[in-house]
Amino acid sequence: MTVLLAHPKALALLLFLALALFLRRRGRPPALPLGDIAPALAALSPSFWAALPMACRLLGLAALVLALAGPRLNGGTTAYQGRGLDIMLVVDLSESMAAMDMRLADRTVTRLDAVADAAARFAANHPGDRIGLVAFGSRAYAVMPPSADRAALTGALARLAVGAAGKRTAMGDGLGLAVKRLSDAPGLSRLAVVFGDGRSNAGEVSPEDAAKAASERGVTVYSVGVGGDEPAPFLVTHPLLGSQIVTEKAAVDATTLAAMAKATGGAYYRAGDAAGLDAAVAALSDAARSDMVPVESARDMPLAPLCAAVAASLLTVAAGLAATRFLRLP
Repeated sequence: MTVLLAHPKALALLLFLALALFLRRRGRPPALPLGDIAPALAALSPSFWAALPMACRLLGLAALVLALAGPRLNGGTTAYQGRGLDIMLVVDLSESMAAMDMRLADRTVTRLDAVADAAARFAANHPGDRIGLVAFGSRAYAVMPPSADRAALTGALARLAVGAAGKRTAMGDGLGLAVKRLSDAPGLSRLAVVFGDGRSNAGEVSPEDAAKAASERGVTVYSVGVGGDEPAPFLVTHPLLGSQIVTEKAAVDATTLAAMAKATGGAYYRAGDAAGLDAAVAALSDAARSDMVPVESARDMPLAPLCAAVAASLLTVAAGLAATRFLRLP
């Protein structure tokens, strides 16, 4: 929300108000000549209550000037219209996703950290579209259904952890669950985006059968192979030696990932490093075209009546105080 002014030049009156106050205080002559004025000044120094009428008067005049400027509170929001897309992100949490062979903001991170960041950026490129999340390791589970709530999705991606669903790779179960969640989706098109690396070695549904089910239900699969083919460093905790870096082979199963996408008319993207992951996000955003269009809804709340009411109240209080115990005698 922002505050806008219809007549901002009216605020120049505040300068005249300050100038008038300065000239008034500077030009006020002393009431009586005194030889030693220190005791008199101490006795006549204005207290808080004595200064209250003038303070109310000044604040009232300032509020009146602000009312003349015509302030209003702009609470406009952006909505999106269209059928939109229904998308499920399918993220691998198997132990190979702990490989630290990716870069993010000049620091080395795990494959899962890089995927979470890339998936959040992909979602940000599709405002208004409904995007959900499925994670899989030894088993698959739905993290959140398709939704336009980007804050919830970003938070869910940030909370993903390697091994949270087991150490193995049930890629077919993950894709199958995403297809199930998209079966009755009302969008312009339905997409499943799989981020993974390892060979599927767990679960009840094979990647091939899951891709076949996706094709039959009109779900297009896009897959991203994350990580390099060379042995990658892993951070492990030894019971005696503590945290250590070990290097192990964690090759990407490009064949299975590409076959899943091809069976549904989708595409496979190889992301061996951060640049490859950026290119994959850009290609995915370009391939997943949406019909969502932003519609601005303006809701302005005028504040001038409130400022005028405050000014009237303060000026009335100032006049009342000056006419009672705070009356200034000549």
